[in-house]
Amino acid sequence: MAEHPSPEEAARALRDVDRRRDQALGELHGAKWVDVAFALVVFLYLASADFLPSAAEWKGLVLAVLVVGYVLMLRSRRGAALLGHRVRADKSAIRPRFAFGVALFFVAACVAAAVALALTHVRIPYGNTILGAVLAIVLIAFGQHLRRGLAALIRRSRSEGAPHGHA
Repeated sequence: MAEHPSPEEAARALRDVDRRRDQALGELHGAKWVDVAFALVVFLYLASADFLPSAAEWKGLVLAVLVVGYVLMLRSRRGAALLGHRVRADKSAIRPRFAFGVALFFVAACVAAAVALALTHVRIPYGNTILGAVLAIVLIAFGQHLRRGLAALIRRSRSEGAPHGHA
């Protein structure tokens, strides 16, 4: 057996590595029950403002505990498996420029929403409940599709700018 692989063997090994990375990125999705559970939490959180105004004191704390619990479960192997995450994304697969762009988009969307809420003084009856129902339906219906789209963006950002798709 030769100590150094031939160019054909090296190219085949690189193609195999890329295929395995793409296969792992395809497995980046959670369980459907998690989408339904968080949709229910979002709906109840927003609807509580309309139906239980006295819950305003503790509903933020309950949401914070649920989010911290979810993040802690994702950080452990068993917790992530329970949540339907069989593989973990390699942080080196995400380009820093792409991560900065996503963070910038998120901040811009939050600022735009805050400005829109500050400028509009229209009070819609049961508006929080309606918003919660819409967000819950979107999360249940499109949660899996949104994660697949994010994995496709990661895949595209990883291969962008490199010859023959190799990063």
